[in-house]
Amino acid sequence: KALDAISKNYSKLKELCNYNKRGCYCSKSYEDIFHDTILYVIHDDDSLNLNEEEIINHFVYRYNMIEFQTISDNKMMKEVKYADYIQTKEERD
Repeated sequence: KALDAISKNYSKLKELCNYNKRGCYCSKSYEDIFHDTILYVIHDDDSLNLNEEEIINHFVYRYNMIEFQTISDNKMMKEVKYADYIQTKEERD
């Protein structure tokens, strides 16, 4: 049911999710995030009993959540101090 709703409204979903954004986070483009959302929603138990409009709203909500998590993961990867960096810093001090 969710897959049918997504396939019928694919273009609308791309528009609602600002699909044309540029950038990569954790080696994922916005296209990857969009397709991860499709996989998540079609396997999500919460979308089993929803009608088409509710599935669209659920999809956009999940897209925003997956996008936020991907961007947060990317920021966290940039902030991780690796052991080599810490050791080099200690040797200089």
